[in-house]
Amino acid sequence: MVRDWVNRKCRKGSHSVCIASDARFYWLATGKEENRCCAGGACCDAEGTAAGTLGKNASGRGANPLETLSTCLALIEIVNSCNLACPTCYADAPVGTGAKLDFVPLEEVQKRVEGVIARKGKIEILQLSGGEPTLHPQLADLCRWAKNHAQIDFLLLNTNGVRLAKEPELSRELGEIFRTGGLQVYLQFDGTQAEGQQELRGGDLREMKAKALQNLAAANIPVTLAMTVTPQNITQIGEVIRFGLGDENIHGITFQPEFWSGRRHSATPRTRLNTADILLAAVEQSTGQLRFEDFTPLPCGDPNCATIGYLIRREGKVWPVSDFLDFTQLQGFLQDKIHYTLEDLAKCGCENQPLGELLKTLEATRSMAFRLVVKPFMDAWTWDEDRIDRCCTHVIRPDGKLDSFCRYYSGFPDTQAAL
Repeated sequence: MVRDWVNRKCRKGSHSVCIASDARFYWLATGKEENRCCAGGACCDAEGTAAGTLGKNASGRGANPLETLSTCLALIEIVNSCNLACPTCYADAPVGTGAKLDFVPLEEVQKRVEGVIARKGKIEILQLSGGEPTLHPQLADLCRWAKNHAQIDFLLLNTNGVRLAKEPELSRELGEIFRTGGLQVYLQFDGTQAEGQQELRGGDLREMKAKALQNLAAANIPVTLAMTVTPQNITQIGEVIRFGLGDENIHGITFQPEFWSGRRHSATPRTRLNTADILLAAVEQSTGQLRFEDFTPLPCGDPNCATIGYLIRREGKVWPVSDFLDFTQLQGFLQDKIHYTLEDLAKCGCENQPLGELLKTLEATRSMAFRLVVKPFMDAWTWDEDRIDRCCTHVIRPDGKLDSFCRYYSGFPDTQAAL
């Protein structure tokens, strides 16, 4: 098995990190064989080193390209504090509830969102995050505003589930606001096993997660499980997929290899997990239910930023999506994307590619198409400036500007000054 490594130098010395435990999954996201950097590909400069795919090849790049590029998802922190103190918190959110709750006033949240809409147009997905967003004292008012806003298509609520578990009336209220759809809960979920729970969250929260899922199902609010994957719980990926498939209110799982930002920012990285690790584990642990052909890089942003796959479930049976379609026939977006330009990226690939249309059709089937996403966020050790330059997952900063998710949470001085 061939691995891919990134080697870099800076004023603090040299550093190497494995970015793909199985190189075929990394190069899958480059399309044609000749796109491989420094193997005769077009992305090599005269010295034979990687030239990048936006900074040197795109003309007219502005001071902040994110104001020009497509925003597929806009995340805004509406509460700065949290009711948990997870050791792995990428936002390094302090504990604070009740009188110590640190939240952004409703009017300020609306102002920032309206500013992005005024500059860039409609927001397809607005993600409420934190800290813990369900602690916001005007959460229901904010949700009603977003639901009725003509320029916001869909709301994603990123939560640890504590309040949803303890207060079923909150789920009922949200279910009533979004009785015609438009909301999905992005529930932090670390697996059904005991291993890794304490290290990730500082305690075993499995019963609380189960109660939150029960309350959300009763309110008819669909859920995506968000699993932080570590060496301790990667052996449970298959079981988590089976768990999700067994609940029709769970529409998918997003696997996020642990990255080293926020509370982990100053820690020394251990064995690093990447997209290849997740795909290998998922297929191996699926007992034949999943195939590598069921996954494809996403056609928006950088193809190494997200890999998506599906299982089809109906009437108690589950089929690999590759039984019904061939993703390789729909990956034309990869064939020449070594020549990204700002014009390419100003329009999301999901909007102008056959694969994008297919993915929207699968999403419209709700509980029938079970979505599996691998989202490898970057940190200082795995940094790839090309991915930042093509990012379509944007944070609406406190100063109203947009920033790449990975860059914003990596601790650069200008991002910290905006907090």
